[in-house]
Amino acid sequence: MATAPQLTLAAAPLFLLLLTFSGAVHGATDPTDSAVLNQFRENLENAELLRWPANGNDPCGPPSWPHVFCSGGRVTQIQVQGLGLKGPLPENFNQLSKLSNIGLQRNQFTGKLPSFAGLSQLKYAYLDYNEFDSIPSDFFDGLVNLEVMALDYNPLNSTAGWSLPPALRGSSQLTNLTLMSCNLAGQLPEFLGNMSSLQVLRLSKNRLSGGFPASFRGSVVSQLWLNDQSVGMSGSIEIVSTMVSLTSLWLHGNHFTGRIPENIGDLVSLQDLDLNGNDLVGLIPAGLSRMEFVRLDLNNNHFLGPVPKFNAANATYESNPFCLPNPGDLCAPSVMALLEFLDGVGYPDRLVGSWSGNDPCESSWLGVVCDASGKISTLNLPHSNLSGVLSPSIANLQSLTHVYLQSNNISGVIPSNWTSLKSLAVLDLSDNNLSPPLPKFSGVKLVLGGNPYLNPSQNSTTSSPGLNSSSGSPSSSGAFNTTRRPSAGKRLNKLYVIVAPVACFSVLICLVLPLSMYSCKKRRGRLPRPGSLGDPSDSGSMVKIAVADSTNRSASSPTSVSVNSGQSHVIEAGNLVISVQVLRNLAPDGDGERSVVTRLAGTFGYLAPEYAVTGKITTKADVFSFGVVLMELLTGMMALDEDRPEESHYLVAWFWQIKSSKEKVMGAVDPALERKEDVSDSISIVAELAGHCTAREPGQRPDMGHVVNVLASLVEKWKPLKDEDEEYCGIDYSLPLNQMVKGWQEAEGTDVSRMDFEDSNGSIPTRPAGFADSFTSVDGR
Repeated sequence: MATAPQLTLAAAPLFLLLLTFSGAVHGATDPTDSAVLNQFRENLENAELLRWPANGNDPCGPPSWPHVFCSGGRVTQIQVQGLGLKGPLPENFNQLSKLSNIGLQRNQFTGKLPSFAGLSQLKYAYLDYNEFDSIPSDFFDGLVNLEVMALDYNPLNSTAGWSLPPALRGSSQLTNLTLMSCNLAGQLPEFLGNMSSLQVLRLSKNRLSGGFPASFRGSVVSQLWLNDQSVGMSGSIEIVSTMVSLTSLWLHGNHFTGRIPENIGDLVSLQDLDLNGNDLVGLIPAGLSRMEFVRLDLNNNHFLGPVPKFNAANATYESNPFCLPNPGDLCAPSVMALLEFLDGVGYPDRLVGSWSGNDPCESSWLGVVCDASGKISTLNLPHSNLSGVLSPSIANLQSLTHVYLQSNNISGVIPSNWTSLKSLAVLDLSDNNLSPPLPKFSGVKLVLGGNPYLNPSQNSTTSSPGLNSSSGSPSSSGAFNTTRRPSAGKRLNKLYVIVAPVACFSVLICLVLPLSMYSCKKRRGRLPRPGSLGDPSDSGSMVKIAVADSTNRSASSPTSVSVNSGQSHVIEAGNLVISVQVLRNLAPDGDGERSVVTRLAGTFGYLAPEYAVTGKITTKADVFSFGVVLMELLTGMMALDEDRPEESHYLVAWFWQIKSSKEKVMGAVDPALERKEDVSDSISIVAELAGHCTAREPGQRPDMGHVVNVLASLVEKWKPLKDEDEEYCGIDYSLPLNQMVKGWQEAEGTDVSRMDFEDSNGSIPTRPAGFADSFTSVDGR
């Protein structure tokens, strides 16, 4: 018993030594980790904010350095968020191989992000709200345990942008990825939609473009923010209706198109939906109106039809062309019929922009013509880029008499209920992609040529009374057959397609060409004498021309006009007056595809480029000039003005530089115009139209018919304010004209003694000066 205490006391110094040595080994930081942290401190401009000991070489302690957490002598966490630190991170930062959590957010770290490649223990990385200016391509390599990555609000690769590398797909446990405002560019990577653990995806305010990848169908993401892309994402949002875990969806500030999915009501967890500032169209789905959102923003789109009664606590839907402003009010039946038709053909932009309001006849809807009673009589939309199918809703427009939908890309079948249109007289669906069977129309001129899926041998033009809707066989009217032919018939049909054009061309060469040469030779033999146009040998073909000179010549001695073989020469003498018949004789055949070569005339600044260079004038040259006039009306500037700055001497060239920016166009508008917000859209439409009219290539300019349609939609239809009384300003309109005028002039104190109201011939003016004596009213017809 006496020896035990002695042994214990003897061993005490050795025990204490071993204990001290063991503690020193346990407290020592891995040399590599220590070196990285010291380099971290040396890179900072304000390292004193860390409060790390100046001479300390053991970050893990004891005592450990502030903001540093260790385990087993290895650094596992660095938490310096919000300290205001300035400077770059060390390039060897990824040598902290046991790092699992790093919080560097809300500082002023600068320079290049070091690679995080190989940090296999890293779970949480908060690097947001700093000033890192670039990211290496291998940054995400080997982050196999990563759960949260935040790089928001860093100016990464500000010039070219950057995209998520495929290596990120190896982070299979990733739940939160927030990369807002960090110059992320390109399309959404396909692999993001396949990451089964991803729940929060915030990519707002970047440079993303394109649409949703197919991999996002059925994604488990609950919070998806893709709003305010500088380039703008586009395409349909149909795929979001399959993401049933969504609680928050922000898509505002993009260019998404198409309809809100009909089945969006399946997203029972969705509480926050923002679609503001897109190009979405169509009717609001009933399922959306029933959802109990905390916040719903549908502003600034192209939603049509009625405003539903929303169950959302906070729902906004301003700046949409709804038919009526009040929730729950129903649109007119004709409006709903046309909007359903619009839905079937894909909501083309030009129609969506025109079809607003609750009365197509009152608002001048593009392509919709109404009769005197205010009922829709014609649907006129040829060459309108319609793509889709025909809607049965058109059958509700019983007042329709004419439907022109030729030269589009319409597919499917003609709805069978269209045969109930009792007033329909003409249905032109030529040059589309329609399929059989055809409904049985009665008393309708049916034009179906150019539909390749219908019988190609007889489908150029057909008319009433119709076809058998079940078999596609022709009725007694001779309409074409759409039944399937045997293989031999197909071979004959192909042979016909090859031989027929060759035969027609041969006939054209053998018959038409000699006739043309003979006709040309005969015309060259006719030499009109001065002062007239026509064949001298045929007095019946003579057409008189009178030339009014600017001098004091009498009307009995008009200036002569000589027309030589193959060329016309006009002696210049002031104003030239030519009859309509002469102009018809001079006009080229065919109404607009050919041009007439004339002496250059017009004011520079208004002349189309091709006319100013070649002297060849077409209708598209007039369109160009009209476009210049529109620019003058908008800006109050002359077409040419050398007193303006050099870049704006030529109005058209200057206007083309600013027309793509709505802000610049509004800034250039004539101060005399009221630049109110409610007319800014109209000004933008006119500016865009002026740009199209003045396109460099004639083929890129619209026809004047299109110009009229665009401008007509901006003009309010005139209506009298109230019924006028029979007497207005003391005039009794029930009296004969001469008595009515006498009474008015007497009331006005006008001398009527020199006027003979009984002689109506006194109202016919004498022949204007400069006209030949032989010139009669017949010559002006």
